[in-house]
Amino acid sequence: MKLYAETAWLRTRQLAGDLLVLAWTAGWVLAGRALYRLVERLAAPGQAVERAGTAFAGDVGEIQETVGRIPVVGGELRDPFGRLGGVGRTLAEAGTTQQQVVHDLALWLGVLVAAVPIAALLVVWLPRRVAWAREAGAASRLRRDGSDLELFALRAVANRPLRELHRVTSDPTGALRAGDYTGLAALELRALGLRPGTSAGGLPPPERRRP
Repeated sequence: MKLYAETAWLRTRQLAGDLLVLAWTAGWVLAGRALYRLVERLAAPGQAVERAGTAFAGDVGEIQETVGRIPVVGGELRDPFGRLGGVGRTLAEAGTTQQQVVHDLALWLGVLVAAVPIAALLVVWLPRRVAWAREAGAASRLRRDGSDLELFALRAVANRPLRELHRVTSDPTGALRAGDYTGLAALELRALGLRPGTSAGGLPPPERRRP
């Protein structure tokens, strides 16, 4: 496959198009990343709740140990403080869960914001780009063989607008019948973004059919 055309005008368009696609992709990736960071800030309350719950459970645990050393009633007082410490741990777990939910939401929103416009552009741009690369690559190989000018001439008559054909010859079908394929083949090759000749320069002279 050929990545870029040989003719300046089409190669310039392709390069500009590729750069626009890269810029579009980079822009939406940055937008998705910015949205991710923005939504991630919503996890701050969950972090505060987790810290508060952990600190509360730790403080209650210390009180529980202190109370447990009180003679006679210490064992009975430990259980209520143990349940109170469980409340702190539950609060800390709730804060952790809230942070995870916010993180997942931020991640998916960021991915969707970036992926949807990028995918929409690629669906339109990439198949056409690949189709041209394959077509131009095949045409370039045939051109190097130097034996398929008739094929390119026939494609030109079938595909090119009449005004373009008229610039090459006033009688396209007559040129085909006479075996004069050079001008029409060059027209089709230029339309594909290829120079109308081999790397050595110039199309090989057409073989004239004998009447």
